[in-house]
Amino acid sequence: MSAVQIPRVALIWMLLAVAGSLVLHSHHLPVWMWVVVAVIFGWRWLVYQGRFSYPGKIAKAVLVAGATVAVVLSFDKQFSLESASAFLVAACILKLLEMKTLRDGHIVVFLSYFLLAVGFLFDQSIVAGLAGISGVWLITTALIALHQNRRRQFGWQSARLSGGILLTSLPFMLVIYLIFPRLGPLWSVGLQSSSAKTGLSERMSPGDIANLSQSDELAFRVSFANDQVPPRRELYWRALILDNYDGRSWQPGAEVGVQWAPRSWQPPESAEGVLEYEIIQEATDQKWLFALRGVAAVESGTGMTFDDRLIHRRDVHQRIRYRAKSWPTVTLDENGLSKLERWRYTQLPKNGNERTRQWAQQLRAVLPDDEQFVQNIWQQFRQQEYYYTLKPPVLADNDIDAFLFDSRRGFCAHYSGALTFAARAAGIPARVVAGYQGGEWNAEEKYLSVRQYDAHAWVEVWLQGKGWVRVDPTAAVSPERIELGLEQAVQEEGTFLDDQFFSAHKLKSIDWLNQLRLQMDSINYYWQSWVLSYDNQRQKQLFQNWLGVQSYEKILYGFGLAFSAFFLLGAMLVWWNQRPKYRSVELKAWHQLQQKAAALGIETQIGETPSHYLQRLAKAFPKSADSLRSLDVMMMQALYAEPERYNTQQQKVIARAMNRLRRQLR
Repeated sequence: MSAVQIPRVALIWMLLAVAGSLVLHSHHLPVWMWVVVAVIFGWRWLVYQGRFSYPGKIAKAVLVAGATVAVVLSFDKQFSLESASAFLVAACILKLLEMKTLRDGHIVVFLSYFLLAVGFLFDQSIVAGLAGISGVWLITTALIALHQNRRRQFGWQSARLSGGILLTSLPFMLVIYLIFPRLGPLWSVGLQSSSAKTGLSERMSPGDIANLSQSDELAFRVSFANDQVPPRRELYWRALILDNYDGRSWQPGAEVGVQWAPRSWQPPESAEGVLEYEIIQEATDQKWLFALRGVAAVESGTGMTFDDRLIHRRDVHQRIRYRAKSWPTVTLDENGLSKLERWRYTQLPKNGNERTRQWAQQLRAVLPDDEQFVQNIWQQFRQQEYYYTLKPPVLADNDIDAFLFDSRRGFCAHYSGALTFAARAAGIPARVVAGYQGGEWNAEEKYLSVRQYDAHAWVEVWLQGKGWVRVDPTAAVSPERIELGLEQAVQEEGTFLDDQFFSAHKLKSIDWLNQLRLQMDSINYYWQSWVLSYDNQRQKQLFQNWLGVQSYEKILYGFGLAFSAFFLLGAMLVWWNQRPKYRSVELKAWHQLQQKAAALGIETQIGETPSHYLQRLAKAFPKSADSLRSLDVMMMQALYAEPERYNTQQQKVIARAMNRLRRQLR
């Protein structure tokens, strides 16, 4: 098989198949690789037209070595998902260049299938799903075209057959998808990507939040049980507690204890205002999850930390779906802090930002009450000339001093960091909380979309008798940021998604475009909810609702029997359609006579008449020559007799004569 050349007409489909398998890799491959792809496609096309020749051994060695070195250097010698897939892409397109035989064609086809599957590690959106279906169709068409008649011209026969195969397999695919045990798709495996995830960082400096504010990437979606949707001003999605300040940035301090589900703290049944919600969160490569205040872990694999956050047991490398419960009005640590906790939440660097320290201590001298002290600073932010902007001036050393007393321009990270610093300077336990605030509510589909530009930071201070209390200084400077969102807060400044020229979120004022965007968002939401998030739990729930069966083993046994019956019925149907056709008694005897003669060395020749065949048998077996000639006469008479005279009795006579001759042949 290896020496068989591929049909010329198949090359066009092969090129399309490889191109289709590369679509899902468009975001992570370096630019030079696309140049190489274009060159090799052009080279292969010129070979197809006879204007160019296949590369020689030296040229192939140079290309392989060059591609390998280029991949290694492009990814800084790091082995990652991107570098591995880039190497695979290089191997596939180089194999396409030297493809000559049917064996080479099969290798390129199967490499294309694999490349297509690998592409879903980077993108699982509905658009990627459609691209994947198109890719499977193209590759299957190429596989069929490899086995086409060589003289056939390019046409759509292979494409139609490929489409028919895919459509025929669609019901079976859906059944397997619904009932096959959910082992987790390949893209749910924790594969480390070298590309930086857009999202919060564990080390927060003002510039980090500013960068997030220029991204419209989705962070997570939320759906609330019983339509209990809190007002926007209460949607503070907690992710990180940043309680350690090193003079330039805030970061998490020592780890705290965790209560894992199902042993997590739960709100009492009598509690009012408890919210239950489900979140589909994008990958963060971190363990933190997003939840409202007063969270309780209810999903296996999630846990509630003692500083009121929700985390996952493993880093979230891929999209994840989880349920949570929150009691936003609960009082946290109202009984007081331990000495270690009080020390931890009042720590500051020994030096730096001296003006802020002195200002806080002077204010503390006249406002000994903790709550009054914090409220006074909040009011100063509100009443004095402080501005909310995404383009604050760059601050050097003593950045909090420079912000509070000089520039007075900044956003949430500036204000929350300054308030926390001042509170600690006055001896009041305080911490920065980072997460997201607000989101876009889809009233028709009943879910909330939270995007990267909703990233936010606020402050929690500990007050005697009230525990940890949320204080958002950004709300004092820019109430629009909390009540209406970032777009309204920076409307006059015009910096909303300033770096994204083609973002649909900048065109919300155009009604039909905004409706189209929301419709697309709804489709993606259902794609994620019902396709990508179809896990063991939802599968069991589906079986329980549809079949009323709770035991997974019983379900598998039932479907095993159903499948066995299905395949048995199918096998019987295939046998029935392909069963041997009815043959008359004299035809059966004739075939048996031919088989006996063939065993003795007298084969039937192509196009040979029965009479000529019997004559040859007569020469080969002289002892039976008379019987063979007599049989020839009987067959001629039967052949040219009137139909009504050639009855069943005559058929049996001829068949018996054939059987006697068969036994005589030696």
